[in-house]
Amino acid sequence: MKFSSSFKVGLLTILALVLLISVVFKVKGRTFSSADRVDVVFKDVNGLRPGAGVQMMGLRVGQVEQITPVVDGENSYVKVKFVVTEPNIDIPKASMLSIQQSGLIGELFLEITPPKTRTVYVPMITKDILYKDDDVQMKLDDKYQNIGKISNIEVVAKDVIPFNVRDLIKTNYAYKIDYVVNLPGLILPEFLKGKVEKENGTYILRIATLDDVILPYPKQESPYTIVEPMRIADFMDWQYRAAESLTETNKKINDLLSDQVIAELKMSVQNINSLTGQTSETMAKMNELLDKSKGDLDQLMVMMDRATTDFNMLTYNINGIIGDPKFKSTLYTTAESVDKLSQNLNKLMGNDEEAQALANDIRAITHNVNEISGYVNSLTQDDNLKKDINRAVANVNTAMMNVSSALETVNKVNPDKRTELQAIIEDTKVTTCNLKKFSEKLNKRFLLWRLMF
Repeated sequence: MKFSSSFKVGLLTILALVLLISVVFKVKGRTFSSADRVDVVFKDVNGLRPGAGVQMMGLRVGQVEQITPVVDGENSYVKVKFVVTEPNIDIPKASMLSIQQSGLIGELFLEITPPKTRTVYVPMITKDILYKDDDVQMKLDDKYQNIGKISNIEVVAKDVIPFNVRDLIKTNYAYKIDYVVNLPGLILPEFLKGKVEKENGTYILRIATLDDVILPYPKQESPYTIVEPMRIADFMDWQYRAAESLTETNKKINDLLSDQVIAELKMSVQNINSLTGQTSETMAKMNELLDKSKGDLDQLMVMMDRATTDFNMLTYNINGIIGDPKFKSTLYTTAESVDKLSQNLNKLMGNDEEAQALANDIRAITHNVNEISGYVNSLTQDDNLKKDINRAVANVNTAMMNVSSALETVNKVNPDKRTELQAIIEDTKVTTCNLKKFSEKLNKRFLLWRLMF
């Protein structure tokens, strides 16, 4: 069958038109694919144009069809529409979309990065507390949110745990938990820590940053995580600001470290070195002195130990004296005798002042005798001397009783004899005063002798 020339020309014209239309759509970034179009929003596309490729894990899977800027003041953005032309390609939820460049001066393209599997290690305390497909939570803003799912769980020894997180594991074994983040817009740091908590009877894996910084909840409507591109100008601006900060810091350091400050620092270092040398020499001399004085120190410790023993024995002897019932009874009897003697003297003597003076002298004599007895008792361990002291106290008691009895007899004598009795009392007062002075001197001597020894 033969075709006419007109038919051939018409067929060729149609083919040329189809080819032309295909080229035009290719240049404009459009495709004849029936796949769904995807709209995403960037704040800046950094020169991306329609027709640019869309890649996933290094393979071209589609192309950018349309780029539309939307100007709205501070809320301006760029709307990017692209299509995946390869069959059986699904974009996972929370995939990262970023604008990349092939080489230093190559063309720009849209890169799709599926969520990667992350790993966290949790101390193994009990078995079978978490399972595959359990939720993973993280505190965002003010409460815990579900951010992903557990994909795999293994039990590993502590030795195979990475060094940077090994210190967080206190058990010999740990759970190696792999999980995938499926919350769009959440960008996490590289290293995280995890722990298992129980809530409403269910164990939940909760992760956090190493320094426990609470991240904000992502606010975006797209099912994907948008990573804004960085322009060379912005990068250079940041570098310039960093250089300015470094220059300012160097200037402040130079101002602080002036020649005078450096000279003072050098002098301080020299003084410290000199002081350290002197300290070392002093410590050496001290060690030498301690070595030489070791014998004296040992002797001193022995003497202190003996002194402690003697003091304990003295305390025991004093307690023994005080606890002696006979001695206590003698003291009580003496006190009663003195009291009775004072009452009789008051009856005999009409002048209250004289009676009071005589009573004071007698009390002073008794007090001095008691102190002397106490000094002797505190400085001796001789039982015979203690018996002598008790005997002396008993004699004083007897003398006081005799004087009291004599005074009772005098009180009953005829009033005509009062003048003679008054003279006797005056002599008694003088004798008592002299005895008081003698006892005071003797008491002072005993006190001096006690202080010396």
